[in-house]
Amino acid sequence: MSFVVKKLRPAEEDALEAAIWYEGRQVGLGDDFLNEVDRAVQALADDGLHHRIRSADVRRKPIHRFKFYGIYYVIRENEIWILAIFHGRRHPRALQERVRQIG
Repeated sequence: MSFVVKKLRPAEEDALEAAIWYEGRQVGLGDDFLNEVDRAVQALADDGLHHRIRSADVRRKPIHRFKFYGIYYVIRENEIWILAIFHGRRHPRALQERVRQIG
């Protein structure tokens, strides 16, 4: 099954924030992070069901090369809504708030 993938604005902001952090550590690493995020987002269109549900219908797709980061998303009919792009050790409360916002 193929899905339409929609990245919600807070998730875009998450990715940019992480890219800025990585760029501050090493020149070019922020761009590398964003490229890996884009590849993972594109792959979700085909493999969205592959990743198991973590909680409250939220699934997590790891980001290759940045293994502590994941794309957190929900499936709604034929769409994937990307809620967050978080480091795995980030407090889950922020993700729970986003889930509540989309209902």
